Amino acid sequence: MRLPHTPSLKSGFGLLEVLVATVVLGFLIVGLNRLQLGNREAVLRIRARDAAQIVAQDFIDSLSRIGISSIPSEGDTIIGTRNYEWENKNGTTSKIEYTIGGNVIAQDSSLETSNFANTTHITAKKVDLKISWLFKNSEQSISVSRILK
Repeated sequence: MRLPHTPSLKSGFGLLEVLVATVVLGFLIVGLNRLQLGNREAVLRIRARDAAQIVAQDFIDSLSRIGISSIPSEGDTIIGTRNYEWENKNGTTSKIEYTIGGNVIAQDSSLETSNFANTTHITAKKVDLKISWLFKNSEQSISVSRILK
């Protein structure tokens, strides 16, 4: 004789299902957190590189303003440091010190000849700069070249 089928009194989720769902949700949260931290680091790295380009352009502009006759002669090394600071979205400020290194190469010249002397005039100088900075204990750098007339 068969017993009639009685519906189960058990309804809803069991403890095991809730535990599995919690573990899966925990892994998702940890993964998203790591992704967000990686994105934050990439944004900081890009911001530092952008600031290095600004520092390089400012340095080249200052060399251009003083004129090529005041720029060191060919083969001389240009060394300097500049600080760049910006405000973050959370109200804090970030500051990076950039080291500027480079050299000068005479590009174009003209020769004037007279009865008394031959004079060479430099009409353009090429400036090669290397801007470097520390990011998470590793040195980052960019190189910039410009011809100043």
